[in-house]
Amino acid sequence: MLQTVNTSGQASWPTSVVDPIINKSETWKRNIHGSRPEVTGRLSTSEISLLYPEAIVASSDAFGWQDIRAIHLRHSLSDLVGPRSDSHCLLLNLSTPLHLNAHFGKRNFEGRVKAGEVAIIPAGASWSYRSESSHASSVLLLYLRPLFVRSAVAEFDSSYRDIALTPQIGFRNKHIRHVAMSLLHELNEANVVGRLYADSLAIALAMQFIRRYSSLRDVQIGPGGMAPHRLRKAIGLIDRHLAEEEEGRVNLRGVAKEVGMSYFHFSRAFKHSMGMSPTNYIAERRIEGAKKLLQETELPISEIALRAGFSSQSHFTTSFRRVAGATPKAFRATI
Repeated sequence: MLQTVNTSGQASWPTSVVDPIINKSETWKRNIHGSRPEVTGRLSTSEISLLYPEAIVASSDAFGWQDIRAIHLRHSLSDLVGPRSDSHCLLLNLSTPLHLNAHFGKRNFEGRVKAGEVAIIPAGASWSYRSESSHASSVLLLYLRPLFVRSAVAEFDSSYRDIALTPQIGFRNKHIRHVAMSLLHELNEANVVGRLYADSLAIALAMQFIRRYSSLRDVQIGPGGMAPHRLRKAIGLIDRHLAEEEEGRVNLRGVAKEVGMSYFHFSRAFKHSMGMSPTNYIAERRIEGAKKLLQETELPISEIALRAGFSSQSHFTTSFRRVAGATPKAFRATI
C-alpha cells in the first residue's frame, strides 16, 4: 500500500467531536510560537519531548509501559519536525488537517491527514507536518519497537518471519483508532492495571501494523541481506550467549565465524535483514532480561545491571529508559 494523498472533502471527525475525548482544554496553558528547531543526527523518541516540552499534554514515560510509548502533543506551531527514531511511530490526528511529509530511504512520501485519520512512520524515517489551520494542532504519537512488533506477530503466526513497513499517510482504520484512543485514556491512569492494559493494546496495534500496512518478506532482503538459515543461526547463537555466558557478554566475532562470514559482512548483513545492528539487538534482548529480573526478583538495580551485561548502573538506566520508556526504578514501582 503506497501513501494516500487526500485533498478533498471535510473531516468527519471534527474538532468539536474529538477534543472532548482527550484531556480537557485547561491542560494547555499557553500557545507556542517561534520557528521550528533544526534537527540533525539520529534522535530517539525521547527527544521530541525535549524539542517541544511545552507541547506535551500527557506522556506514558512515568507509567512504566513496557511495549509501547505514547505522547500527546498540542501546540500552535505552524509546523513540527519529528526526529528520526529507532521505533515505528503511529500518528493519530485529533484536530485540524495536517500536511505530512516523510523521507524513508531514498523515497519521499507526503499526504494530507485529516482529523480522525492516521499516519504510520517506520523506524528510521524522518518526518514533519504543517498545520492547514491557525487553530491548535493536537496529535497522539504511539511508538513501537521493531523487535517487539516482530516478536508479537511471530507469537501468533510463525510464518511472519520479517516485515517491512513503508510510510502510510492519511487513512482511516476504526480498529487502530479504537486502540489509539484507548491508549490515550490510559495516559491518565498511572497504575498497574493501566500498564498491563496498555501492553496488551500494544500487541493489538502491532497486529494491525502487520496485517494491513506492511509488506511481508523473508528475512533475506535483496543482495545485502543475510540468508535466512544464517540469520536464524546467528540469532540462536546470540540468544544462547546471552542466556549462558557470564554477565550476558556476546562474542560477535565468534558468531560471525560460526555462520561463515567475516565480522564486517556479518554486521552489515544482520542490520540489513533485521533493521538494527547486532549490538542494538543485543541491547534490546538485555533489556528484556532485565525487565524479568525487575519483575520477578528483589535484586538491587545495580546487581541487575551487571547481570544484564551492562558496565555500569548509569549505562543500564540510560539504555533501559531508551527502550522501555521509563527508568528501571520507575518500571519496578509500577509492578
